Amino acid sequence: MIAAVERIARLVARGFAVAGLGLLLCFAVATIADGLLRFFFAHPIDAVNDLGGIVAAVAVASCIPLVMLERGNITIRFIATFIGPRAGRLADLAAGLLVELILAGMAWQFIRFAEQAEKDGIATWMLHVPTAPFWWAVAALICVGVAMQAVVVLRYLVGGSSTETDGPVEAGP
Repeated sequence: MIAAVERIARLVARGFAVAGLGLLLCFAVATIADGLLRFFFAHPIDAVNDLGGIVAAVAVASCIPLVMLERGNITIRFIATFIGPRAGRLADLAAGLLVELILAGMAWQFIRFAEQAEKDGIATWMLHVPTAPFWWAVAALICVGVAMQAVVVLRYLVGGSSTETDGPVEAGP
């Protein structure tokens, strides 16, 4: 059962990461175009400067679910050699629960921030694009990260860590 949940979670997380990296790539191309237009024609693309921060926030938040699921955060593995494998698994569980709590706190704060941005009608400076939808997207992606971390904690609870996600993500054959 946990293997099926992990497979679905991995597909969802990878989809979000690909979408976020695609968004970041589009923003990079727009930044280059903005620089060229600014240099050659003294006519920048206003949207690049205006939307840069919130587009980057969405792109970064899109990778959080995969980072959580793949346990791409910083871990200290050598402690298990000193305290034993069973205590090492308990330390992994405790660390997983701590990450879950911190991420849930971040999600709560981003939800509050998005609510406030919506209530206050905060918009970008030049184009007056409302920022609340972007912050709602960031909050939702962090909530997905909370769900992915819950899958990691569940994996620890039912029998330790999966070797499929203990190492770095491999690319290619």
